[in-house]
Amino acid sequence: MRLFFASDIHGSTACFNKLLRARDFYRVDVVLMGGDLSGKELVPLVSRGSGWTAAYRGATHELETRDEADEFERRVALVGGYTTRVDAAGLDDLRADQAHVEEVMHKLILERTAQWVEKAEAQLAGSPERFYLGLGNDDFDDLVPVIDGEAVGYAREGAMDFGDLTLVSLGWSNPTPWSTHREAPEDELGARLRAMTEGLDPTRTVLNVHVPPYGLGLDLAPRLGADLQIQLEGGEPDMVPVGSTAVADVIRDVQPVASLHGHIHEGRGTASLGRTAVINPGSEYDQGTLLGAIVDVRPGKKTRTQLVTG
Repeated sequence: MRLFFASDIHGSTACFNKLLRARDFYRVDVVLMGGDLSGKELVPLVSRGSGWTAAYRGATHELETRDEADEFERRVALVGGYTTRVDAAGLDDLRADQAHVEEVMHKLILERTAQWVEKAEAQLAGSPERFYLGLGNDDFDDLVPVIDGEAVGYAREGAMDFGDLTLVSLGWSNPTPWSTHREAPEDELGARLRAMTEGLDPTRTVLNVHVPPYGLGLDLAPRLGADLQIQLEGGEPDMVPVGSTAVADVIRDVQPVASLHGHIHEGRGTASLGRTAVINPGSEYDQGTLLGAIVDVRPGKKTRTQLVTG
């Protein structure tokens, strides 16, 4: 099986459109997105007379016509942001109530994801279901029915039979400083993953686990202080491992043929843990760049991996 694996596109329409073209472009059998479909940024467009004003990435944007506003929203969506048009009172409501912000974001995430799936279903109609979307720690459980279509499939948690190979997915992470939607303690992650892999032939098993294993160099992220600010060492971010010890233990014990991960955007690379090829393609969604990996997997054979940039 030759697959294209990417993760953490976080609402980027540019990345999703590239993901949709990956099967033909890279000539792969399967396209798999490993989780974190949801974006993280809300940009209000505040009505001012006949136009709108938006503060975005350190600049103020004056949008005088509807066409200008539409184009601005398109550009924000390309790199993962969501927009909402409000008046001055609506902006005050957003500033005063974080729960309201989360509610608006949740609605926009569901809407954009549904639009993506509709586009993918139309483009892939009539082809075998070989385009799979998974969830990550930043995603909501109610995205499952949205992404579980016909031409588009949900990379559901647990084991999925791919013929010669079995894909085992787990779209959760160990605890993070942000207390995201799908986190669990290490012992729970380990127990769930062991139950999923019990009885499977490791030479025919591929793991798709959102959080990377601890300590292989694929989980290095900036160390944060109590205020969640990046801590520096010698003027540079102090990079520390933040992956899952439980996931590392399961890989070490089970020895699947390959293990695919995301979550840590800076952790792009490949490594080996025993006989297992471990892969994190990384993420640059906020640049509209799709980072991915072409993975050639054969039962009982050495996995071949090529990191690619789209």
